[in-house]
Amino acid sequence: MTRRQLLTHVRNLLAKRGLTPDADIKEILRHERRFFRTRCVDAKGKQYTFKVYLLRVPTTRHDFQHEIAFYHFAGKARLVQFPRWVAGDRNRQHPWIVYHYIPGNLFTHYLRTHRNRLPPKLVHGLARTLAQYSHLRLPEPTRRLLHLRAHHASDFTKRFTHYANGRNKKIIRQYLSDTELEAAARIIAFHQTEKRLPRQLGLSHGDLSTNNLIVEADRFAVLDWEHVQIASPAYDVAELWVKEFSRAPWRNKLALRVATLQPQPELFGTLFSIEALLFCLRDILLHDRILHELTHRRSKAIIRRVLGYYVRTFRASLRGFSALLKT
Repeated sequence: MTRRQLLTHVRNLLAKRGLTPDADIKEILRHERRFFRTRCVDAKGKQYTFKVYLLRVPTTRHDFQHEIAFYHFAGKARLVQFPRWVAGDRNRQHPWIVYHYIPGNLFTHYLRTHRNRLPPKLVHGLARTLAQYSHLRLPEPTRRLLHLRAHHASDFTKRFTHYANGRNKKIIRQYLSDTELEAAARIIAFHQTEKRLPRQLGLSHGDLSTNNLIVEADRFAVLDWEHVQIASPAYDVAELWVKEFSRAPWRNKLALRVATLQPQPELFGTLFSIEALLFCLRDILLHDRILHELTHRRSKAIIRRVLGYYVRTFRASLRGFSALLKT
């Protein structure tokens, strides 16, 4: 399907459902991103979001097909943190979906306009949102459709080996000593066993950041579920905490609040420390590559500061949950 044929197809889809888009659909002809997304309104004034995949890359199209299948389940679950599915087709060359529009502000924008300050009711709201969906149990047909199994996300040893060995080992050694890496390996090996670290696995967003969160009043909704997976209850919280490398106190308050919502808060603290450790290893490798691709002196200085943050956070994670939050 050419871009012009896709444009005609999208027009027919929206017209069939009586939806008027906010954006000019002709953007599809010159859109270079993966998706075209627009808010739509029907004759009764109800608002919806329309999203269509534009590229021809099998891997990312497959991710979006997963997201459509997940929204179909989430619409039946009727949880406020999930967009409510209306219609969609995951089997086309250009998959598309229509879901109920979620009002509110992007969490990134909210933090910027409020200078990274988050009132307690919003911290509690976000903690409830993360804890609620992480405890959700998906029906077996949905798990099979999404291929959701406990894979590498819950295998700490495998993830550590992937980040710290092989061709990555030389890069990691520029930032962390062998002693620190051995300590991390011992901690993971000690807690990985079923006896010490029971498999408290649940639904995980898989790529959570402030750009995936919509906030309205004291409620949150979570978008972009193309990397949905099964993981530990600390996975998304730790990833959000590590990615938000500011000194804003809401990060620690969020981690502590989510811990109190768990059946075993101490176990959650251990899981959080290990997840943070692994995310730091991942992001050290990512930002080391970025550093060597940059030529501008100021940009390189910023990336070096970010790398310093990940190194400090990794070292703090070796000392446990309390030490980690003090960073």
